[in-house]
Amino acid sequence: MAESLERSVGYLEASNELLRRTVTKLQDNAESNNFLAQTMLDCKRVFELVPEYDVHKAKLDLIEEVEPLVRTLEEKLDKSTVRMTRELDTLQQTYELNKLRLSKSKDVETGNEMDVSTDAVIMTSSTNEELAQLKDLKSRKMELQSRLQMLRESKSK
Repeated sequence: MAESLERSVGYLEASNELLRRTVTKLQDNAESNNFLAQTMLDCKRVFELVPEYDVHKAKLDLIEEVEPLVRTLEEKLDKSTVRMTRELDTLQQTYELNKLRLSKSKDVETGNEMDVSTDAVIMTSSTNEELAQLKDLKSRKMELQSRLQMLRESKSK
């Protein structure tokens, strides 16, 4: 029995020594793992001065990339503005034509019939100069019609 106790004590001491070496190895390995984890997971901010040439080059690259898009959008806006202006002018012409027709119909009802041709008017897209000329001619026509009316009234008296 003494022999088995001595063997048991020997095995226990061997196990104890093995555990001590294992703990030591784990501590040694854990230190390098902690260092690795800290260096990998820690965020370190590094600020560097960038040369002015690089900043200028980046700005130029950005301008070269964005400027064609801006130019395209500007052209689309210009075309749209011109189209809308033409549409506005056409609507104004239509308004004036309808207003003239309405005033003619009122003149016919009141008996002040004027010698005005009833030719069909075709609306087309025109330039601003043509529209201005058309307005001038319309005002001149109205002026001449009013003079004619005054002359007729003065002759009838």
